Amino acid sequence: MSIAPKLLWTGFSFCLSLLKVSSILSLVLAQAILGAVQGRITPSHSQDIWDRAAGFPGGYVYSMAQTRNGYLWIGTSKGLVRYDGLTFVSIPEGDSSVETKFPVVGLVTDSSDHLWAADDRTHVFRYDAGRLVGPLIDRAGPINKTRDGWLLFASETQGLVVFRFGVAHVLLDARMIPSSPTAVAQAADSTFWIGTRDHGVFHFKLTQGAPEVQHLPGLPDTKINCLLPIGTSTLLIGTDKGLLSVHGGKLEEVHHELTNLEILALASGRDRDVWIGAGGNLFRADVKDIDVDGRIHSLDRSSLRFSATSLFEDRTGNLWIGGPESIERYRASGFTTLLSSAGLPCTNCGSIYVDDQGSVWFAPWDGGLFRLAQGSIQPISVSGLTDDTVYSIAGGGGEVWVARKYGGVTRFQLHGDELQTSTYTQRNGLGGNAVYSIYRAPDGTVWAGTLEEGLSRFRDCSWHTFTTRDGLPSKTISVITGNAAGEIVVGTPNGLAVLSNNRWVTYAAHDGLPPGAIESLFLDKLGTLWIGTAKGISFLQSGTVHVPVTAPDVLYGEILGMAETNGWLWVTTSSRVLRVRCSALQNDFFGAGDYREFGVNEGLPSVEGVKRSRSVVNDTHGQIWFSLNQGISVLTASAFAGPAFPVTIRLDGMLMDGKFIAPNGQIRVPAGRHRLTFQYAGVNVSSPETVRYRYRLDNVDAAWSEPTASREVGYTNIPPGQFRFSVMARDPDGRWSGHEAVVSFEVEPAYWQTRWFQVATVAALVLLAWSLYRLRLWQMTARMDLGYRERLAERTRIARELHDTLLQSFHGLLLRFQAVSNLLPARPEEAKQRLDGAIDQAVQAITESRDAVHELRLSADANNDLSLAISALAKELAADQTSGNCPDVRVQVEGTPRDLHPILRDEVYRIAAEALRNACRYSEARRIEVEIRYDEGQLRLRVRDNGKGINLNMLTGDRSLGHWGLYGMRERAKVVSGKLDVWSKPDSGTEVELTVPASVAYGTSPAPVRFFLRKIRMKS
Repeated sequence: MSIAPKLLWTGFSFCLSLLKVSSILSLVLAQAILGAVQGRITPSHSQDIWDRAAGFPGGYVYSMAQTRNGYLWIGTSKGLVRYDGLTFVSIPEGDSSVETKFPVVGLVTDSSDHLWAADDRTHVFRYDAGRLVGPLIDRAGPINKTRDGWLLFASETQGLVVFRFGVAHVLLDARMIPSSPTAVAQAADSTFWIGTRDHGVFHFKLTQGAPEVQHLPGLPDTKINCLLPIGTSTLLIGTDKGLLSVHGGKLEEVHHELTNLEILALASGRDRDVWIGAGGNLFRADVKDIDVDGRIHSLDRSSLRFSATSLFEDRTGNLWIGGPESIERYRASGFTTLLSSAGLPCTNCGSIYVDDQGSVWFAPWDGGLFRLAQGSIQPISVSGLTDDTVYSIAGGGGEVWVARKYGGVTRFQLHGDELQTSTYTQRNGLGGNAVYSIYRAPDGTVWAGTLEEGLSRFRDCSWHTFTTRDGLPSKTISVITGNAAGEIVVGTPNGLAVLSNNRWVTYAAHDGLPPGAIESLFLDKLGTLWIGTAKGISFLQSGTVHVPVTAPDVLYGEILGMAETNGWLWVTTSSRVLRVRCSALQNDFFGAGDYREFGVNEGLPSVEGVKRSRSVVNDTHGQIWFSLNQGISVLTASAFAGPAFPVTIRLDGMLMDGKFIAPNGQIRVPAGRHRLTFQYAGVNVSSPETVRYRYRLDNVDAAWSEPTASREVGYTNIPPGQFRFSVMARDPDGRWSGHEAVVSFEVEPAYWQTRWFQVATVAALVLLAWSLYRLRLWQMTARMDLGYRERLAERTRIARELHDTLLQSFHGLLLRFQAVSNLLPARPEEAKQRLDGAIDQAVQAITESRDAVHELRLSADANNDLSLAISALAKELAADQTSGNCPDVRVQVEGTPRDLHPILRDEVYRIAAEALRNACRYSEARRIEVEIRYDEGQLRLRVRDNGKGINLNMLTGDRSLGHWGLYGMRERAKVVSGKLDVWSKPDSGTEVELTVPASVAYGTSPAPVRFFLRKIRMKS
C-alpha cells in the first residue's frame, strides 16, 4: 500500500492562497494571485517548513491526525512521530526503547480520542501511554472513521468492520469485500465506499436484508488513491489520472485543471474548504462552489516545493502538507496583509477607506493618493494632489472625500471607471486649507476639521464654519464621526464636542475624560461612543464619560485607531494591535478571553499603528481594515470568532544540577545545595510562541508567578521538606489551561537539618546556658563567701592579736581600779600606790595596742626583705620600756635571699613576730636566735631562745585556756601551706621552726595567690 513518490524538487518558489476572507475579497485576491500583470499586488501568507535541518525525523509523510490534547501525529515511512509545536518525538513500539521502524501509512482518532495507526502490512496499533501497543488487529486493510467517529477498516479476511469501545462490529462479510482495498470512507448519507488498487470503487448501504455491494462503473483509472466524502451526498475520488466526483450515482470530472493529474491526498477543512494535493500543486475549492453535478466552478492553485503525499487541516484551521523528508504548515492567520514587497507602493499607508465598490483607498505618509481595485494599484492623479499629503479619507453614496495638508478637501464622484473631482479651499468658504480630518454623514453632509481654523460643514453646496465662539473646545480638529441620527462628534486636543439638536455639548477632563488630545473616535450601533486619547480609552454613554479602571495597561496609553465588530473593539496603539470585549470595558470587569493581542504570528506585518484620522475602518462586508507601519491588513468578520484551541500543559521533567530526572513517582533530592530546573511546555502546534506560563512551588512561592514565555524555571537552596511544583499554560485569548501539570519531590535533610539533631542542639544549648548560669551563680556566691570568710578571718586574727594583749590588760586595769575604789578613802596611801601600778599597766596596754596596729600596717609599709623586717621588730622590742629586760636577738640568713609573695611574707613575718614577743615577754630568755634559710626546695624560719620554756598545756595550743598565740601561729602556717614545729621543755628554752615549699614561697606567679585563697576557704 506504499505510495511511490514521483517527485522533482521545484526550488523555493511557492505561493499559497489565503484562506477565505469573504466571498467578494476571495474573488478579488484570487485574481490578484493568478494575475501577473504590471501594477498588481499579491497578499502575503504565513508558511513554515520543517525538514531534517529543522528537526523533522524524515521519511515520506503518509498520514496525519490530531488528538484532543493538541498533539499533531505524523505517520511516516520511518514510523510514528508526535509534534507539540516545539519538538518532534518518535514513538516507540511496545516495550521497545527504540523508535518505531515500520512505516505508518494510516492514522485515525476515534470518538474516545484513541489514536489508531496502521502499518504497510495492514496491522493496526493503538497509542497508549507513550507507546504503540499491538498489533491489536491483523490484516485490517485501509483505516478511516465513521460519521460518528469510530474506527472503520476494510479487510479481505475480516470484512468491513467498525470498532466501538474496543468491540469489533462486522458490517460486511469478508467474502463481499473486493480484493486489494486501498481506501474506505462513509458518506453523510451513510453510504460506505471502498476503493481498490485494481478494481475501482465499490459502495453499499446498510439495509434490513443482506447488503448489496455495487461497483461504480466508468472510472478512467481503476487504481484508487484516496476517497473524501463532502457535503451531504458527494464523494471525491483521487486517482492517478485525475480527480472525479460521484453525486447521485453519477460520475463526473471535477475540474479541467485536475484532469490527468496524480491525486495522492484529499482533505476537508472546518470552513468547508476542500484541499487537493496533486503532485507539486495544491488546489483549494469551497464546497459551495461544487454544483449538484459534483463539478467545481472556482479553484485556487498554488505551487509546492515537493509532491504532497498527505493533507490535514487541524482544529485551528492550519493546513499541514506532508511530503518526502519534510512537512509544511500553512497557517490560518485570520489577517490578510498587503506589503510593499508584494507591490504595495508604501510601507506607512496613512489613512484608509473602503468604498461601496470594495476598492481600498489609502494615502501614503509621504504624500499622494492610491486606490486598490480588482487587485491593481491605481495612483490618483489630480492636479496638486501628488505633491500634497492626505490626512484623512471618508465617503459614502458614491463619493470619496479626502482631507489635504495644503489643498483643502477634494471630492471624488465614482461613475464606473471614471472619477469626477472637485476641490474646495478657503476661497470656496472652507474654514482653512490645512484639513486634518473629514467625515461624510449618512445624509450627505460633509464635515471637515482644520488644523487651526475650526470645523467646517458642507451642506447644500455651501460651507459653514464652527469655532470656539460656537462652543467648540478648540479650533484644532483631530477626528470626526457621527451616526444616522444626525449626531456629530468632534475630537480636539482640548476635549470632546457633541452636536445634538443644533447645540454643542463639550466634555473635558473635569467631566471624567482622560487627559491628552483625542486621537480616535468610534460610535457603535448601540450609541456608545468610544474615545481614544493620548492617555487611554474611555466611552461616553447616556451623557456620562466612563473610564475603565481595571483594563489592561496598554489601554491607558495612546489609542490611535478603533473599530467594532461582533461585540469586540479592535484597537491599534503605537506598539499593539489588540481586541477587547466591549461589555468587559463597559462593566469594568475582565475575565479570561476578554482581551487578546495580535502580532506577526497571526499574519500582521507589524504591531505599530498609524497616527492618522481613520487608520482603522469597517467596510460594508463586516471586515476591518488596519493601516499599520509596514502595510495594510484586513480581518474577516468571522476570524477569531470562536475561542482559541485549548492549550495542554506538559511537564517534561526536572534537572538536578544538569542531570535529567523524569517526573515519575516521588522524586528524592539528596541533602546539600542543588539547583533544580523544571522543564515544561504547552502543546500548541499553531503558534507555540504565543503560549504563556505561570508556575508555583508550594512552601516557597507565596502565589502564582507572573505570566512568562520561558519554558523552564530554576530554584536554588531549597530547604529540606516535601514540595509540589505546579505549572499552567495560557492560550492566546488569555484562558488558562483547566488543569495543572504537577510534580512532587522531597529534599532530604542533612544530618544537621534533621529533627533529632535540632532537638538535641536545642537541648544542648539549654543545658549549656543552665550550666553557665549555675557556674556564674557559683562564682558570685564563692566571691561573696570569700569576702565574708576573709573578713571573718581578719576579725579572728584581730581577736587573736588583741586577746592576750589589750583585752587582758584592760581586764587587769578593771581589777586594780576596783581595788583602789575599795581602799578609798580609808587607806589613801595604799590606794595611791595601787593607782600608780594601774597607770603603769595602762601604759603597757597602750603599747601592746600600738604593736597590734603596727602589725596591721606592716604589709603596706615594710619592704620585701624578711630579715630586715624581723631585725627592725627586734630593735623595737628592745627599745620598749614595757618589755622588761629583752635578751640579745640575732638574725641570721643562709642562702641567697629570694623575693617572697607579699601575702606569704606577711604571714611568715607575723609568725616570727609572735615567736619573738613570746620569747621576750614570757620566757625570760637572755639570747634569741632567728635563722632564715632560702633553700631550693623550701623556705625555713627557725626561732630559738634559752628561756624557761613553755607549759605543756600551752604547747598544744588549746584555745580553752584563753591563749591564742601558738594557735594563731599554726593557723598562719596552714594558710601558707607550711609546717610549724615547736619544741620546748621547762628551763630548756623553746625552738619554733616554720618550713614553706619553694613553689609556694618564691616568685610572683599567681599560683601562690590561688593557693592562699584556697587555703583560706578550706580553713573557713
